[in-house]
Amino acid sequence: MSLRLRAFPDHGALVWFALIAGIVAWVAHLVGFAVIVEFVHKRGYFWLFYVGNGVAIAITLFAAWLCYLMVQNSNDDESAGTPGGRIRFLGYLGLLVNGANLLLILLEGSYIFFIRTGG
Repeated sequence: MSLRLRAFPDHGALVWFALIAGIVAWVAHLVGFAVIVEFVHKRGYFWLFYVGNGVAIAITLFAAWLCYLMVQNSNDDESAGTPGGRIRFLGYLGLLVNGANLLLILLEGSYIFFIRTGG
């Protein structure tokens, strides 16, 4: 195990967070907006959509940044059967997953710029 790898653990909660936080943020974004849409329409709390988009985007970007650190902190090739190779592979996988979820959040959240807020 290299010294650079010790800057980022090769297992545990932080790795899991980096890999699945974007998925959880997207699902919470999708389900949460579906739940509050009638409330927002009746009460006029349209700002909740902006807050929800911002939180989901921030969580996904943070998870993608952690995946970037996973790739940068490994010296081994991802095809190597070492902890460094494993963490590099998981970092690349996390970048792909978080990128796809960020795109989904941005596409689903973009409708707030095109709908009318009046009842």
